[in-house]
Amino acid sequence: MRIAVLGPGALGSLVAVQLHEAGREVVLVDHRPERAARLTREGLLFRPLEGEARRVQVPVRPASEAGPADLVVVTVKAPATAAAARLLPGLLAPGGLILTLQNGLGNLERLAEVAGRERLLAGVSFLGATRPREGEVIHAGRGFTYIGPAPGARVSPEELRAVAAEFRQAGLPCEVRLDIEAMLWEKLLVNVAVNPLTALLRVPNGVLPELPPAWEVALAAAREAQAVASAQGLEVAVDPEARLREVCAATAANLSSMLQDVLAGRETEIAALNGEVAARGARLGVPTPVNALLTRLIQALTLARPYQV
Repeated sequence: MRIAVLGPGALGSLVAVQLHEAGREVVLVDHRPERAARLTREGLLFRPLEGEARRVQVPVRPASEAGPADLVVVTVKAPATAAAARLLPGLLAPGGLILTLQNGLGNLERLAEVAGRERLLAGVSFLGATRPREGEVIHAGRGFTYIGPAPGARVSPEELRAVAAEFRQAGLPCEVRLDIEAMLWEKLLVNVAVNPLTALLRVPNGVLPELPPAWEVALAAAREAQAVASAQGLEVAVDPEARLREVCAATAANLSSMLQDVLAGRETEIAALNGEVAARGARLGVPTPVNALLTRLIQALTLARPYQV
């Protein structure tokens, strides 16, 4: 199976490195040709959970040179989904599959607008990955990846198992879940709680449970998201506090993706996370004051960057 990983950020780089080191046929797709050439030449500096840092010569290509792929794994941040979707027709082999491992809501819809739903997979990954700078990736926490057919997809059980096997053979635990939409919301509970609070406080994930005032806010955000999911007819059968503690412990040293974006001066995914919870809650009549406030605070933090002392 030839795999293209679309997006050389933290998660995309980690997945590409693991697949490459396991001998899988993989290419990392970068929208910047000059950076793709440099990363191919220099390799990615990989810092594993155990052992010494090493350079890994993962092929990095612009989209025009990367296809065709039997599987395209989309790992770009939510604000870049529409642009990434436009690259899919040139990347995907006939009969190929698209797997999104992105955070937040709305990504499936944007990908389906370009590529359709028939070959679209949804994924949820709890891997801890940090990219302190371009060309470097840190494996900051173990975690499962779950995949399943998106609503309206026509993917056989054999194809699902084959994709999961590629991940497992690369040392990335992966399971097929037919209730993947509920899993997306389970991941969302974590993201709406951990990401904005760690970004505002500028602390690693593992510190958040040690800060009772912030922890109370995080739990409230997660419970609001759970209520919105329930109003949509999705049963997210997890205890928010237990799940948050588990994730924070498993990724204790990890800097959340939103904190990484804030520190790097990049656009955050707040609109696809807490913003989507607040918007959907408003449509369904479910109060989401904590998610609405966290959305505004992260948006204000981004706007305040030029004035910070």
